[in-house]
Amino acid sequence: MKRTITLLFALVLIGLTGFAQSGGKITGKVTDKRSGEALIGVTVLVQGTSLGAVTDVEGRYTLNVQPGTYTLLYKLMGYQTKSIADVVVKGGPAATQDVVLDEPKSQDLKEFVVKGSARTETLNALLTFQKNTNTVAQVVSAESIKKSPDRNTSEVLKRVSGASMQDGKFLVVRGLADRYNQATINGALLPSTEPDRKSFAFDIFPSSIIDNIIINKAATPEMPGEFAGGLVQINTKDVPDNNFLHMTVGSGFNTRTIGKDFHTYNGGKLDFLGIDDGRKLSSVFPSTGDLRSSTAAARAEYGQLLSDVWSTNTNSAPLNTNFQVSGGFSSKQSASKGFGGVFGLSYNKQNRLVNINRNYYELDGSPRFNYSDLLSSQNVLLGGIANLTYRLGNSKFNWKNSYSINSNDQTTIRNGEDIDGDIRYGIRSQELSFVSNRLYNTQLVGDHFIRNGNYRIRWNANYALMKQDMPDLRRLKYTSVNGGEYFVNVPHNTGAPRNAGRFYSNLDENIYGGSADIAKTFKWLGNQQQVKVGGLFQRKDRNFHARALAIIRGSQSEDLIYLSPDKIFAKENYGAEKFYLDDLTGNSDSYKAFSNLGAGFLQFDNQFGEKWRLVWGVRVEYFLQNLQSLNTNAIENTSTDVLPSLNLTYLVNNKTNIRFSASQTVARPEFREISPFNFYDFERNGIVFGNNTLTRTKITNVDARYELYPNPGEVLTFGAFFKYFENPIETNYEAQGTPSFSYQNAKSATSLGVELEFRKNLGFIEEGFLEKLTAFSNVAVIKNEVKFPKGFAGVRNRPMQGQSPYVINAGLQFDDQKSGTNASVLFNVIGKRIAQVGNSDFPDVWENPRPILDFQITQRLFSNADLKFTVSDMLSKSSVFYWERNDNKKYDTSKDLVINKFNFGTNVGVQFSYRF
Repeated sequence: MKRTITLLFALVLIGLTGFAQSGGKITGKVTDKRSGEALIGVTVLVQGTSLGAVTDVEGRYTLNVQPGTYTLLYKLMGYQTKSIADVVVKGGPAATQDVVLDEPKSQDLKEFVVKGSARTETLNALLTFQKNTNTVAQVVSAESIKKSPDRNTSEVLKRVSGASMQDGKFLVVRGLADRYNQATINGALLPSTEPDRKSFAFDIFPSSIIDNIIINKAATPEMPGEFAGGLVQINTKDVPDNNFLHMTVGSGFNTRTIGKDFHTYNGGKLDFLGIDDGRKLSSVFPSTGDLRSSTAAARAEYGQLLSDVWSTNTNSAPLNTNFQVSGGFSSKQSASKGFGGVFGLSYNKQNRLVNINRNYYELDGSPRFNYSDLLSSQNVLLGGIANLTYRLGNSKFNWKNSYSINSNDQTTIRNGEDIDGDIRYGIRSQELSFVSNRLYNTQLVGDHFIRNGNYRIRWNANYALMKQDMPDLRRLKYTSVNGGEYFVNVPHNTGAPRNAGRFYSNLDENIYGGSADIAKTFKWLGNQQQVKVGGLFQRKDRNFHARALAIIRGSQSEDLIYLSPDKIFAKENYGAEKFYLDDLTGNSDSYKAFSNLGAGFLQFDNQFGEKWRLVWGVRVEYFLQNLQSLNTNAIENTSTDVLPSLNLTYLVNNKTNIRFSASQTVARPEFREISPFNFYDFERNGIVFGNNTLTRTKITNVDARYELYPNPGEVLTFGAFFKYFENPIETNYEAQGTPSFSYQNAKSATSLGVELEFRKNLGFIEEGFLEKLTAFSNVAVIKNEVKFPKGFAGVRNRPMQGQSPYVINAGLQFDDQKSGTNASVLFNVIGKRIAQVGNSDFPDVWENPRPILDFQITQRLFSNADLKFTVSDMLSKSSVFYWERNDNKKYDTSKDLVINKFNFGTNVGVQFSYRF
């Protein structure tokens, strides 16, 4: 796999040897004014010369010309011919000229030539791209990305109105967190980069290879049916307009981390790449059955085979580092043949020191435990992308690949108390952990246009491999009683992994998928119509294995339990009468699972007169999920969902739309959420386990929206939406004894919201400086309520877990193209929401709003280089989770009880970028 990616990068670099070009180019895309669809077969002529080109299956064209100023003619049967003047071509980068063609209003005007300028037509094309989506959506075009300083997709999404990025990777749309969002890459479902939740490492995709990003807030039949917040469609470039090579290097720090004591431990030599090379159990280590049947002396010898690293090192935190390179090449063999590709490689290492307060209470408010955690983490994100494309006539073939590593090397030092009545147990404990998630994704994609019959066929065959390793997670706990001497909690007979133990797990998931659709465009009632039919299949196969080892002690260990972590489990302290291993691996600690998803859809795209457009149809999805472990019967969930959708658009004028949308979608449980596997979560000091009775959530969505596009890049929308959730999945907890965390279905929930969005250049106030400023904001206010069955015990009025009552995004952007200065200030806050649903006795755990303010400035140093300075989370507000005690609907520091409090600090960074 790694060799394949390496060979692809080598191939791309070879292609870049033809980097220097003489002469110039004109490239662009031609689209239909009313539908926004690419127009295939448009003849593009350079007036006064014999030069010409024909648009391909994506509506794109390329003209090789000498530097100069030209007039271009665009001709297609059934459309008005368009003449574009003042197209300026310089040596080096290609001149981009996108064009919109319109059908004649009268048959007598077919030969009428519409004239325009290059600048005006480019703005028209950009405006058309924004407003002609077939549903409620936010579109980020390649032109918008090109003008921004953003270096990866995560940074691009931070600017999208209505969407927020939490922790750099968790997407929030309309106050709905990751469970209700979905992502695709070039039409294929994007596998989660973490195996236990829907999260996508968007920052592995360099912005320079992105063609466009569409954040859909309402469904159409051709879209995957599993989302309710947003569907993020990432479409990468196939063949670049110009050969290019971009490089970025950067560094930074966190204000709460730099200069402070940073705790690490001796791990592997490849930790800096996110790969473990020394923690896994040896192949000669005995199985669970063999270990349990061995004598104490033999189990002591097995303990000596394991690493004896239990202590931590204290150093100053290193600086954060990041690196990114992306490039592309294009080799045109003839007017109908071409080969090219794009690639990207990114590396990001973040060091973070987080202070955390953790508490729990009895119902009367008396403390059960209080801890102070110091968490030192090193997170590595390593990603690579390589896309190759071959064009032949009206067909295009792509091979698209991505590989990512997301790892977290973490050391947690804990001090605090466990409280049992009048007895106070002093606690000193630690956890040393390393988690590596790796994801490889490959796609073969075809796109074909059959002129005879006006058919367009698209297909996609894809494969993904996801692996997670958690090797040798170590926990060690010391206790003192009422101020006495600290000793390690190692029992005599049966081990306790949370006190002195080791944990190993590995997960492998293979994902096979394919999709295909065929669309036919035809004329009916004097307007262009389209019918599309297609289907999708995806198969997931997962194998999960875990091993839980603990340490127990013999009769001659009384003095050993007072030793410090760097000495206590030295190899000489293992023996039949000292320390030896206990294997507590259970039947539920491993499972095999698979799921099948089959879908088919029928979609109509109808235009009625000059004003109305209706996109409607139905999608049917069959889903089968099966999970087996040794201690339970097979858990199986099946469902067949008929998911109709309707999107109606009324074109008030060329700049104004009114939209109405209605659809049904679903949200399904993940494998982890139904598995019987129990895991002790050190951070929450509780047990996490699945619920095999979970069922999928079915969501009814209704949207109405008014859209005004006054100028390209500007937008004003006002909308209302309603959502009905049947059996929403929520995370919950039980607090009797040791806290436990699981999942449950609520009966139903409803959301009613209004949304206001605008993006406006401030030049209308005053010309000059204000013309360089653009203000933008998105505000959503949502009333959400969970419905309970009649007579349900412990009923309390509350919103659905994870749903915020409001979302506010706002920003101000400064762009001076002449000086090369680009700066922006971004603000985001989401309203108070339930993080964990309590049971009938214990209250819900609420998350307090946490405002985030980011600033960035990019300065062009010279024509091919720029310098970027960023300050993220400038306010550095604490993240607080709490029990509400006075029902005043807000966090009260004097009365409410804090469950968790995180102090993150501010991130400061600098990047240098160079474009060859």
